[in-house]
Amino acid sequence: MVKFLLDTDIGDDIDDSFALALLVKAGGENLLGVTTVFRNTADRTQQATQLLKTLGRSDVPVYAGERLPIKEPIHVFAKDSDELPENQHICQWNENYAGYPVKEGAVDYIIECAEKYGENLVILPIGPLTNIARAIEKAPDTMKKVGKIVQMGGWFSNYEPEWNILCDPEAAHTVWSFSVPVYAVGLDVTLKCTLDKDLLTEFRNSEKPYNKQIIEWLDKWFAFFNFDKSVMHDPLAVASYFEDVCTFEKKYVKADLTEKRGAARCSDNENEGYPIFVATAVDREKFYSFVRKNLL
Repeated sequence: MVKFLLDTDIGDDIDDSFALALLVKAGGENLLGVTTVFRNTADRTQQATQLLKTLGRSDVPVYAGERLPIKEPIHVFAKDSDELPENQHICQWNENYAGYPVKEGAVDYIIECAEKYGENLVILPIGPLTNIARAIEKAPDTMKKVGKIVQMGGWFSNYEPEWNILCDPEAAHTVWSFSVPVYAVGLDVTLKCTLDKDLLTEFRNSEKPYNKQIIEWLDKWFAFFNFDKSVMHDPLAVASYFEDVCTFEKKYVKADLTEKRGAARCSDNENEGYPIFVATAVDREKFYSFVRKNLL
């Protein structure tokens, strides 16, 4: 039986929250746990705990992970204060969540799950890949047992940085060059899947507690960053495991660590990178249908 582990930077963009809810609904009891990554992972852990509560899954453990990238300095937002970014509250966090205990040890938990479930474990990283890279560095033989990594990140048809890779290019290199099969859902397909007005209206009208919570956070995120739309990056990565919403092609990829950090060099030549499966096309309507079926 396949087991799932979600690694997330929930709390900045709203798509992580949609992805976590979607994984709970589609993956059922097979969601083992959630690990958080990048900047204030304590806040992210408490926010994930809050969402799991609204989903009726308070039994799912959440572990705080790596706050800092392996090498890349933290990329700050325009509204960040002068204090250390890793200590600043994330924009969707609420002081009411401060009562949730914060468990440390995300990297060790990832390794523990890999040891216990081996090839039956699917890891879904939807943020920077720091936690996964640290687990590989710490216990490579154990991590080789993992069945599959399905990640959101990269922009493979355009040689430009993508946020999750830009925030820790060294971590991306570690994961992409490792021996576990990687399925990467990048901007090549996610940019075609915005949260359109009709779907957003359906979520706003939903009476389900988790949708009410997500919409509350979405509005805080819109206000903080002055955004007026959301791209469903992370939910698409989750959906791609359960439904054939994406077409994947084997490519040979390297994370650029020098000239254009955060960009992905992608080729059909096996001598020019490491083999990963890249999403090259998406069935938008099938994806939207999957989201509606599971969340609405």
